[in-house]
Amino acid sequence: MDYTRRDLAQAVLDAHPDSKRGLDIFRGGFSDAMKAHQERVRDGLLKAFGVDLEAEPVLAFMLSKTARTNAVITSPGDGFGEAGLIVQRLEHTGVLSRIGDIRKLNEQSREAHLDIADELIGLMGPTVDTVTSADLLALGVDDTPPNSSDYEIDY
Repeated sequence: MDYTRRDLAQAVLDAHPDSKRGLDIFRGGFSDAMKAHQERVRDGLLKAFGVDLEAEPVLAFMLSKTARTNAVITSPGDGFGEAGLIVQRLEHTGVLSRIGDIRKLNEQSREAHLDIADELIGLMGPTVDTVTSADLLALGVDDTPPNSSDYEIDY
């Protein structure tokens, strides 16, 4: 796989401890493995792109704040494993439509956060334009994500 600076920005956002992107609320073991994977890929990409967060503390602080605020974007309908009864109760009201509106705005907010993260990383002077899976592997980072079907469902 080829990674761009934007992919690095997404990896930084995903690896934030509060980010739920890519996780599975029904498989805690998988989610733990995925978060560890996201952190390894982020760290490997930072190194491969030549981005040193410690060399740019002000930009790194802003990047951290961007990742934190991105991680808490949510809507009233998020986080339900099974929302059938709620949907049934609300289906003839305007509530579900408004939740849909919020989700669309949240997606716009996520894109804006990604744009900010990408720009901040660009200001940190990456030394290459793209990184490959082979580059990561040479650094000891396997970018193969865990497979959710290898993990039990939490009951």
